[in-house]
Amino acid sequence: MFERRKRYSTESVSVQAELDEALAYLEGLGAKRDKAMKRILGGIGTAARSQVRKAYKSHGLAKGTGALYKSISRRVIRSGKAVIVEAKASSDKTKVFYGYALAKGARITAKDGGWLTFQKDGKWVRVHSAKLPERDFVAAPVKKYLSTTAFKTKLDQLVQREVARIEKEGTR
Repeated sequence: MFERRKRYSTESVSVQAELDEALAYLEGLGAKRDKAMKRILGGIGTAARSQVRKAYKSHGLAKGTGALYKSISRRVIRSGKAVIVEAKASSDKTKVFYGYALAKGARITAKDGGWLTFQKDGKWVRVHSAKLPERDFVAAPVKKYLSTTAFKTKLDQLVQREVARIEKEGTR
């Protein structure tokens, strides 16, 4: 299963049927299912992460070199049954993750009745609270990628790589 989560989010995307068929084929050739699945999910996650990075600016996020952009990552979970693509940028001082707030939208309020000061359209603005609009910059590109032929081609390449690995181990 391919799973994409963001902090405190339960939304996921599944491609279990395609993987089950490929893994059954690899098992028939003598592959260890868990290791093959982890390698395949890792490859799919890397490709999905690249799609999120490509679509980053089209979601109204301007700086393609900042902390949020750099925090876009993928990781295969320990059980090896899912890969997570996420953007968890955090403030170094506060350790508050703001990737989720940007993706799902949030209301930000100044501490102790103070002011939030930021630049909007070239003018400085002072407000007590501000609403961040929802920008689905992680899930939308991943879902779009999983419905393309590029995904199916990538899955075929990863399966072929596993077949080559099995054949190489068989000749030893």
